[in-house]
Amino acid sequence: MGKAIDLFTPLKFEVLPQKFPSPFDVVPHDVAQQAAESLKKRLPDLCPEQHDLDEVDGGKMFGVLVVKDASGRTGYLAAYSGMLGGCWNNDGFVPPVFNVAERENLLHSGEKEIAALTTRIKQFEGDPVFHDVQVKAEEYKKESDQQLNALIQQQKDRKRYRDTLRQNESIDQQQLEALANQSREDKFALRALKKKLQADSEDVFFQLAQFQSQLNDLKKQRKNLSIKLQKRAFSGYKISRSDGTVKTISEFFSDGLPPSGAGDCAATKLVQYANNHTLVPLALAEFWWGAAPSAAQMSGFRKHGRYYPSCRSRCRKILPFMLEGFSVTVPLHEQPVEFGTEYPRTLHEDEDIVVVEKPAGLLSVPGKVLTDSVEERLKSRYPEVSGVMLLHRLDQATSGVMIAAKNARAYKHLQHQFQDRTVNKLYIAILDGVLEQDHGEINLPLRIDIYDRPRQIVCHERGKQSLTKYSVISRDKKTTRVMLFPHTGRTHQLRVHAAHPDGLDCPILGDELYGRSAERLYLHAAKLTVTHPIKNVRMTFNSDAIF
Repeated sequence: MGKAIDLFTPLKFEVLPQKFPSPFDVVPHDVAQQAAESLKKRLPDLCPEQHDLDEVDGGKMFGVLVVKDASGRTGYLAAYSGMLGGCWNNDGFVPPVFNVAERENLLHSGEKEIAALTTRIKQFEGDPVFHDVQVKAEEYKKESDQQLNALIQQQKDRKRYRDTLRQNESIDQQQLEALANQSREDKFALRALKKKLQADSEDVFFQLAQFQSQLNDLKKQRKNLSIKLQKRAFSGYKISRSDGTVKTISEFFSDGLPPSGAGDCAATKLVQYANNHTLVPLALAEFWWGAAPSAAQMSGFRKHGRYYPSCRSRCRKILPFMLEGFSVTVPLHEQPVEFGTEYPRTLHEDEDIVVVEKPAGLLSVPGKVLTDSVEERLKSRYPEVSGVMLLHRLDQATSGVMIAAKNARAYKHLQHQFQDRTVNKLYIAILDGVLEQDHGEINLPLRIDIYDRPRQIVCHERGKQSLTKYSVISRDKKTTRVMLFPHTGRTHQLRVHAAHPDGLDCPILGDELYGRSAERLYLHAAKLTVTHPIKNVRMTFNSDAIF
């Protein structure tokens, strides 16, 4: 404990917030923005020379925490996420939540072991004998596949010919037996070829299996050592509350192993420092400064100078504990929105289906905090319907057409249509930027960002194939109105495909996750075409965008 004179930047504010504004809101409080603008002007002098914020992957998340000291003075603290210029500590910024010297001593021997294992793995993978065995095994497999495919095709042709002969009414019993013998001979021949090919390649595949086993053992050793080292590192993260209560960071995560970067975010550093130096936190803001992350980092959504909420996967678990004892507002996305009982409005209804128009702000299905949703309201309207009704979802901020089933038969039929991608969907969106191309398609694979849920990221290694076609309706000086046609239905597909640099590079206006906030998310499900599950006729349902 001690005074925070050297890191405390005095700053006067006209009106202070009555409650600590939620750090998970997209738009920070005015006083936090005022402090952030002050820090932005000082960054050229504060950042170390060896860290170029404008180079590829040089951009960094910075944060400010407006505080009040014991004498009533107001000002702010500054921090950055992770390291800056390869250092945990830099003048003018609060330190990390752990003791750097203790951490380095703790991890030194383990890091040397991991480096040694990595060297052995690289040497093993570069072994010319291992390489030769891999090449031979690949050649054997290719040759085996060719021989097997050739014989299988030949036998298929012979089978078709036998089937034709069997259909001849004049064929006698002796000929039928001869055809049956040919069929048996073909099965024996295929079995014999498989056995021969396996015997011919047994030695090389045995050698390959031995090499792979040794390589896998080395990688397993490295992985286990890495996990052990992570646990050792996280043991030094002591998260403090203002009343002096302390928890290890592992206590905030169910499996005991925090995700990478947990505890290193600017927000965590700032609140930790305030709690340990008797400073009262008043408002927080985090902003990105410098070059956007490259495609290699699979993000690409950070824009220079923009504000971002604290991450939900890490800080959402830690900050509430750190801020206990202070009055904190409820995040806007967790505040209930009141809708009249007429919502969602019905567009079509018959004995088997109901089609509705979801308003922006209403959940599709109940969430962890908010439960009011389209699904809950439909179940209330149709209490006689059992089981799931909704066939698909729209994001809370998205408006437009949704379809639900009123019986199990209709649900199953429609479910197959969505799975088989025979449902046609059209969305209207306004992009935050001027799109040059008139039409085209985006094909970028997506997966969940495990470190910052519910964000999705582009991942060419493990992402699911995602395809969107688009066509421009109109343009003005700052925005583009487009039609979006999703051919797959991945979470946040349209939002990511619009925002990502390898997509349209124009986020949807009002997209708080991948762009910047506005009055609403300008995305509307305008048209849905399905085959009626009982009448078997193609039906299209429309909803006009109100923007």
